Amino acid sequence: MRCPVCGCDFEGRALEACPECGGVVTPPGPFLKAVSFVEDAAISVILIGMVLLVLVQIILRNFMATGIAGGSEMVRHMVLWVAFLGAGIAARERKHIKIDLFQRIFRTGVLRNLSELVAELFTTAVCGVLLYASIQFVLNDRTSETVIPFFSVMIPVWMLEVVIPIGYLAVTLRYAAYTGQSALRILKPRRLA
Repeated sequence: MRCPVCGCDFEGRALEACPECGGVVTPPGPFLKAVSFVEDAAISVILIGMVLLVLVQIILRNFMATGIAGGSEMVRHMVLWVAFLGAGIAARERKHIKIDLFQRIFRTGVLRNLSELVAELFTTAVCGVLLYASIQFVLNDRTSETVIPFFSVMIPVWMLEVVIPIGYLAVTLRYAAYTGQSALRILKPRRLA
């Protein structure tokens, strides 16, 4: 289990408060557990499929002087899927790269919560802009009608790129929720007994 405030990993221990920052820890509900399961399963299946496709391509090219039509393009798009699904998972686990200078200086208190709020608000805004841009990108590719021939199926490229806005949406929504949690921590500080 992870702390929703600082991302501290409890290594399977069920705690009510984070030992690092003192944040309140609540286990995820059934909906969030289901979303996490789908994300984990999807990235696993795509990663395994990508590795197998590359291995088959290597064997076919080295031993039979042939390959799978569209195999290279599919692997490139599978890497894209793994990257953007991984970004959503990193946001879920609070494992994104961040500059936490203020959080190191201010271990607790209002200033730490304020620095977290500003960082999460900025991340949400940037991801929102990138979400909009990625939707426009996919719509532009949809009008171009470019396809990848994979075996005997013609796959539109825009369908393979739809993971870009999905990934940005996942990160944007998660950081919007984190922003709300940080705002609540500032507005309703925890009373110490």
